[in-house]
Amino acid sequence: MKKALLLNLVIIIIQVSLSAQENNYWNIQYGTRSTLLGGAVIGSVSDLSATFYNPGAIALFPDVKFILSAQVYQLDNYKIKDGAAKGKDLDYSSVVPSPNFVAFDFDFNFLGDDRLAFSILTRQNANIEFSTRIIDSLDVIESSPGKENFAGGISVDKKFNDVWGGITYSTKLSDRLGLGITSYISYRSHRIESITILQALQSNGEIASYTDIINYRFTNCRAIFKAGLGLNLDPLTLGFTVTSPSLNLFGSGSVGTHLFVSGVDTAVFESNYQDDVKSKFNSSWAIGIGGAYKFWDIKIHLSAEWYNTIKKYYVLDTAPYNSQSSGELLSNDLTHEAKSIINFGVGLDYFAEEGLIFSFSVTSDYSAYVKNTATNLAPNNAWNLLHISGGSSFKVWKSDITVGLVYSFGSETLENDINIIPGSENGTISRQSEFKYSQIKAMLGFEL
Repeated sequence: MKKALLLNLVIIIIQVSLSAQENNYWNIQYGTRSTLLGGAVIGSVSDLSATFYNPGAIALFPDVKFILSAQVYQLDNYKIKDGAAKGKDLDYSSVVPSPNFVAFDFDFNFLGDDRLAFSILTRQNANIEFSTRIIDSLDVIESSPGKENFAGGISVDKKFNDVWGGITYSTKLSDRLGLGITSYISYRSHRIESITILQALQSNGEIASYTDIINYRFTNCRAIFKAGLGLNLDPLTLGFTVTSPSLNLFGSGSVGTHLFVSGVDTAVFESNYQDDVKSKFNSSWAIGIGGAYKFWDIKIHLSAEWYNTIKKYYVLDTAPYNSQSSGELLSNDLTHEAKSIINFGVGLDYFAEEGLIFSFSVTSDYSAYVKNTATNLAPNNAWNLLHISGGSSFKVWKSDITVGLVYSFGSETLENDINIIPGSENGTISRQSEFKYSQIKAMLGFEL
């Protein structure tokens, strides 16, 4: 087959739609003012988002408040330049509620100066649906003279959600030094479904057909621990954190794949479904360091966090199966791996007057995607994101209100091949296209 319009879409749409955010670690921020500072608060966190950013800092707080941070809505926009054809871009946008963060402390007298807090947050999430179809007269089959009646469609649906609930214990080692640890339980649900159907009616009356169906579903529960040290040397504050790799507790999933090709130079029939497959989801060691310094009415915040490599592993380790058409031994395992990365962030507070603070930040969010990987949980996306945040905090009666915006963006040149006639070089289509991603979050937060 030659390069038809829809066939060009197959490569890009599946790649983009199935690759949102698994490879980025700083794409979601928590808390009220911590969000405005882009999460660059490892050494300077000032609210109960410290349960995530630095548990050791909580014991140093003079007053702990209930915090509800709600990034009310987020607008995601994907754009693929020349994705449909030369001069015809592909766009996908969605407006959805953004992840929430809630934290509060337990006021037990027997704790003394020690602090105990509970928090719940969304660590990662995505909800992407994309579909398109075409019916046209196109010259798509090389061996068939003239144009063929061509029809095809692509449907991609991806949903995943990773929610962490944690208990934090924080104690003072001295008047200036705090130590804390948060024990998280994570529950992750993940679903990937894609359907590609291409059909062409040839001049001899025969129908050439290509069908590719992929369905991965799994849930997983695991434990993660995060320890932190907070040091207050007013006007200088410092922080250090260590996050453990995850400890898998339980989980299961299912895998269904189906590839069918007929009416061209070869016939392919490969179909398999496996249920109740044990699931596994790994995260890496992470080490964070940060600090802040206040002079006059300005406070500068700096943070960096290193994430270790995640070696290739099986998210769903399925049993091998035989192709119904060729007898070849095949596998439809779901696998994942990630490279080591370091993220950086800088934030600025301007204390305009009593109870009124303006904040601004810029943070990096590098992709942990391993180039040329054979894994398929987070397919070929290596876009590095930049997050720019801004807003203000002010008092209304006894409450602290925070409002702001977070703008995130990134781009990448995508390259991939798809072989629609397995075993034949003539069936291989190469495609390159520029992908652009942007997101806007609107945040409203309360401290009571």
